[in-house]
Amino acid sequence: MKVASVLIKGGHFEDDDEITSSVSQDYFLSQRTNSYSDDTMQEEHRRRLCDGNYGVWLRGPRLNSTNTHGTGCTLSSSIAAALALGRQKYTSSASTDNTGSSAIDDLLSACCLAKAYVTAGIDNAVQIGKGPGPVAQTIFPSSYHYYPSVAFNPYVKDCQPFRQMIASTSSYADSSASRPAVLSTIIPIVDSLEWIKKLSSIPGIMDIQLRLKGTKQEDIEPTIREAQEYVSNHCGGLKRLWINDYWKEAIAGKCFGVHLGQEDLAACVAQGGIEILQRHNIALGISSHTYAELSVAMSVQPSYISLGPVFSTTSKNVKFGPQGLTTVSQWRSLIPPNIPLVAIGGIGDVQTAKLVKLAGANSVAVIGAITKAKDFEAITQQLLESMG
Repeated sequence: MKVASVLIKGGHFEDDDEITSSVSQDYFLSQRTNSYSDDTMQEEHRRRLCDGNYGVWLRGPRLNSTNTHGTGCTLSSSIAAALALGRQKYTSSASTDNTGSSAIDDLLSACCLAKAYVTAGIDNAVQIGKGPGPVAQTIFPSSYHYYPSVAFNPYVKDCQPFRQMIASTSSYADSSASRPAVLSTIIPIVDSLEWIKKLSSIPGIMDIQLRLKGTKQEDIEPTIREAQEYVSNHCGGLKRLWINDYWKEAIAGKCFGVHLGQEDLAACVAQGGIEILQRHNIALGISSHTYAELSVAMSVQPSYISLGPVFSTTSKNVKFGPQGLTTVSQWRSLIPPNIPLVAIGGIGDVQTAKLVKLAGANSVAVIGAITKAKDFEAITQQLLESMG
């Protein structure tokens, strides 16, 4: 049989294992390979944890209900509908928002949405007459309660949560010293110590991400160490340094946090890096562009999840179309409220930042809006006020 993709419905494992008896897990395998990564990457760095050709376990909550009639039909039709919806919006020249145009163009993303839809349908199903009732037909997945994660191993519990960050609007009850750190509403992404020094004088900027691209490998760790030493010695504990991609060097430099893209996350997991980062109490941010990547990010339980590009951007070469504001709102509803949502991509002015905030983003990561500004201090202050 020349089958391109297979989804094996696991439902509830027939055993008494504490883990498998509490969740519903399905296995997805596809011949399709990763079409999003940079083609110049080495193979081991091109893999994503949601690439179907490696095999993926989708894990959702187990619901004790007998009203499950029609779940298989609902699942298959939901997968087809999700793909059709994504294709329609992707090819629609009339669409200016590009809502989900790049978020529902792969089969695994469609499976994630379909699993969430069926789970919601089981939870809302009622018995009609005798026997099991039919699964309810609800709405487009809009609750983190039903959205699946990607399990690395079906017999292993989900990752322990990473160092918690909270949004500035969080209603966190505990006002004591144990209260989690508040994530900056504006997160500048810079490429040098010079920019870190410039931004350290702005009170509202608490989190700065250092993104080193094109730097010689032998210079990576010394540069990160120097940047962290400056933050530690000159910022009075008021600034937090995040390192893009280089998680080992971030640990060595005693940085506060690490931000990983999906390919770097997969490489980190393969090297046991998740446990190592947690042992060092390093905060972790994860990028996401598709519903499948969101499921991966959810499984890691990071400090924050980012979505992008929200709008077209020239600051970074990306293989994803603009997500649009509606996708920002969808992401916010599918992410647990205790995990901040960071929007990135094409957010270059105050009005755009306000729109993204209204759509549900807790913070905005910016590059060119600050680094290319004539008066970076003024625009940074304006952006902070717009997100306040």
